[in-house]
Amino acid sequence: MGWLGSILVALLAGGLGLVAAGLVMSACVGWYRVSHFEGKAGFAVVAVALLGGIAGLIVGLVTARVVAGGFLEGLGISSAIVLAAAGLSAGIARLLADIPPAIGGRELMLEIEVRLPVGAGPPPASGGGKSYFHLHSVVRHVARKSLLGELRLSEARLADGRWIVPGSVHVFTERGKRSLGIVIDGQTPFGFLVPLPARPKPAHEAWSGWLPRPRPPSPPWPDTKASFRFRVQRIGVA
Repeated sequence: MGWLGSILVALLAGGLGLVAAGLVMSACVGWYRVSHFEGKAGFAVVAVALLGGIAGLIVGLVTARVVAGGFLEGLGISSAIVLAAAGLSAGIARLLADIPPAIGGRELMLEIEVRLPVGAGPPPASGGGKSYFHLHSVVRHVARKSLLGELRLSEARLADGRWIVPGSVHVFTERGKRSLGIVIDGQTPFGFLVPLPARPKPAHEAWSGWLPRPRPPSPPWPDTKASFRFRVQRIGVA
């Protein structure tokens, strides 16, 4: 292939790289919540698009001069390389992003109820030690990211001789397993794994049973330890 054909292949591959990189970065703006303040998101899209265009230009020129035997072959190979790189980049970026799950297009709150052990007194609605909980995203047994939830101590109620404390937190990501880290009145922290899938279904809008629920032949969870139950609720839906 002559230089004129090689340059044309490079320009077309560069244009494809420009568009593909811009589209991938536009998606990343939403996935990673890039701020639009003072045009930051727009600048990011333009910068990545330009880099993609330069990369496509180089790929097209190298392919045309080294690999391809003709114009159409050079254009096809270089376009395939550019699109494959864009697809791989988008897939990795999507996999690593903290994207909140949704039901019916609405993001979700995780509602929990913590049932205190038998004999535990009522949690103080104010004052005393701190009470809070975190929702953790756990990958390979490590809490990679957490979000602070709200324990509503003023809404605690007594049921069957045990105090139950409600709380809620935004389900901020699909990534990893979910666990709770809970502190009541500044006492020793405790926690639970939440058997909520990455993408909850409408069935998860109903309350679960009380957990943990050990598998047989293990004995039932003792009432001398705290337990919990959960559900999800769509944000903005009463």
